Amino acid sequence: MNEQNNNTNAAFMEVTTRKVEGQDKKITAIEEKIKDIPANTELLHKVLRGVDGLRSDIKEASLVPDQLIQFSNRLELVKDLLKQPPINKVVHHHHIPKLIWISVGLFMALCLVCSGWYIAGTKLEGFVASDTKYRHLRLDTAHKGLQLYLDQLDSAYKAHPDFRKKVLETEEEYRLNFERLQKAERLKTEAKSLEKAAGRNKGRIN
Repeated sequence: MNEQNNNTNAAFMEVTTRKVEGQDKKITAIEEKIKDIPANTELLHKVLRGVDGLRSDIKEASLVPDQLIQFSNRLELVKDLLKQPPINKVVHHHHIPKLIWISVGLFMALCLVCSGWYIAGTKLEGFVASDTKYRHLRLDTAHKGLQLYLDQLDSAYKAHPDFRKKVLETEEEYRLNFERLQKAERLKTEAKSLEKAAGRNKGRIN
């Protein structure tokens, strides 16, 4: 038992001795380095300048991560937009083609032209009819008085440029007078009917 304790103590002392010797060597090396510092002052200054340069480079390089972050954020935004593409709403504007407008305009113009042709044709037919009647009267040479009257009308038409206007006004006046006479006759008939009705009612009362 005592031998085991002695062996353990010996081993412990050996390890402790080695560690102490190692620490002594490190201390000796540090002391030698400290002694050499004055001789290496210029080298230390160079190292410090190099460190300062590295610090400035690090400061400049520190901006790069910020730019990368901004670029990354933009990429994320573009990615989100691509995931949700804009909805294209197609609005159908019903534009009437110009050809249809042109066709409508031509149709209206054709209607106006046809109306003008119809009116002109109607007037022409009236003139032809009047001319035919006048010529027929001229062929009846047996009526001397009629021929003289037609001659007078021809002379009056040539002498008075507004002869046609006066004839039309006179014709319109005759037409109005005829309508007035018809209205008067109708009122007279209604008055007689009322008188008869009043007489019958009077007889019933008596």
